[in-house]
Amino acid sequence: MSDAIPPYPLSPAQPGGPARRWFLAGGAAALLGAAGGVLAGLQTGHRATTPPPPPPPPPGPPRGLLAAAEAERALIADLDATTGGGSDVRGVIGQVRADHAAHLRALVALIAQFEHGPARERRREPVPSRKNRRPRGTPRTLAELRAAERRAAKAAAQHAAALDGGYAAVLASVAACEATHAELLK
Repeated sequence: MSDAIPPYPLSPAQPGGPARRWFLAGGAAALLGAAGGVLAGLQTGHRATTPPPPPPPPPGPPRGLLAAAEAERALIADLDATTGGGSDVRGVIGQVRADHAAHLRALVALIAQFEHGPARERRREPVPSRKNRRPRGTPRTLAELRAAERRAAKAAAQHAAALDGGYAAVLASVAACEATHAELLK
């Protein structure tokens, strides 16, 4: 019985044999897996080419800084317009003006930190510059200058209370200096 032929052929060459079925099933599974991988790659590639949403724009300069800079410009303009008085009064006015110019430079430097945001932010919250906006001063008496310095000290202190950190410290310093000016202009 060694020469007997088995009842079922095991040769892959015969049509419909189990080896051929496994080969075809394995090939179909491989093709389906590859197609799924290609589709997943296309979807992932599509997501990768979609730009991420832009980050939110940085906030504009605090209104307190903008208001303080405008107040400094107005005080400087009034001091420039006030030319009367003796040499001692003009000397005090000159020193007070120099202090206001220093305050303005410090405030403009703080405000400039915010100018690097998107153009949309700069349009919404413009930062006045000396080129396009120079207030006209009004000649003042010493009493009027003293009252203006007191108002400026109070306003700077209120702005400082609304801010925090370094901005509040700068405006508190400006408020203290304005109060000193009011005493100097007696």
